[in-house]
Amino acid sequence: MQEAGKGRSNLLTGVRALVVGLAREGTALARFLSQHGAHVTATDSRAASDLSTSLAALADLPISYALGGHPLTVLDDRSIVFVSPGVPLEIPLLVEARRRRLPLSSETRLFTRLCPARVVGITGSSGKTTTTALLGKILDNAGFPVLVGGNIGQPLIARLDTIREQDTVVMELSSFQL
Repeated sequence: MQEAGKGRSNLLTGVRALVVGLAREGTALARFLSQHGAHVTATDSRAASDLSTSLAALADLPISYALGGHPLTVLDDRSIVFVSPGVPLEIPLLVEARRRRLPLSSETRLFTRLCPARVVGITGSSGKTTTTALLGKILDNAGFPVLVGGNIGQPLIARLDTIREQDTVVMELSSFQL
């Protein structure tokens, strides 16, 4: 049996990915992509001085950056664009990406495609965190190997390499992640 990230994620080798937004999820995604062979460029509207934590977390990886704005030139050699939650799809960069017919994706979509375990998604207008945590505790108390994450806790993409087929993932999903 293969662990996640060891086989399926080799599909990322050589992919020229652009990560738009370097908050918690974008940073975890940029790290995962780079560690699995993708050529990553990350862009954020914030300046480098406002991204010190994210940049420090990625300092050991060969990632290129365009910070303080989203120049359209970052699309020139990209094959896929990963959009972080909360980044408006109407910004000029993403409008141009669609015009160029570059596929838009997200950390959530990549995670669910590569994850070998069952994934239970919890979404809605209120009660997501409570419901996600409660279901995780119920499954854990019933003896099921369970991981809880998504919009709560650490982004699940950061844990993908340790998730096994027999695990169950309970994932909180905000409307921005859908």
